[in-house]
Amino acid sequence: MPKYELIKSLEREGFQLNYPDNLSTEEKIIDILKEKEERLYLAIPLLIEKGFDYNKIKKELLKFKEGKTLLNNFNKILIISKEIFKKTKRNYKNIEKIISTNKIKSKINKKEFEYYLEEFKESKRAVEKKIFQGDDLEKIKKIESFKALETIFSPAKIRIMRKIYDFKELTPTEKAYYYRDIKPLIDALLNKELQSYLEVVKKNRQRR
Repeated sequence: MPKYELIKSLEREGFQLNYPDNLSTEEKIIDILKEKEERLYLAIPLLIEKGFDYNKIKKELLKFKEGKTLLNNFNKILIISKEIFKKTKRNYKNIEKIISTNKIKSKINKKEFEYYLEEFKESKRAVEKKIFQGDDLEKIKKIESFKALETIFSPAKIRIMRKIYDFKELTPTEKAYYYRDIKPLIDALLNKELQSYLEVVKKNRQRR
């Protein structure tokens, strides 16, 4: 059975499998691959979208007896993920660079790709639904509000901000995470000088 901590962490990414999230992205991916459960593999595109250290994962996987097989499985998912990001109009340049640099090649069939793609879309929809459930759902007129948040903040960060917005108590781990990783971003976004600077950059770019 998959580790409880791993399952709960994947749920927070929007992956539905009915985890204190102190695992790094690389650790989550390695644990998923070690489980050798195809259902869990579907969560990997959700994780790598935020960025990851390919060499670290490769190094750790090759320590196992069946490391080469695990690495091949991961490489195949990377190629699938790149196509998913392209299809859903997400940033795929980083993963494309990783694939090119490491000369990763793998064949994927249409049915397999569609299987991963649908799970990716469904997971993203689940995150949106969880974030905007409750009485204030009616107050949110446009989904652009969520998309703007998603551009800057990860699902885990948005979930914590939602709890603060709703006056819900944070766990000690969530509080530490807020002050370390979320508050600096909020302070930067609320900085008037930064807003003015970015507005000038945007306008000047539009003139070109």
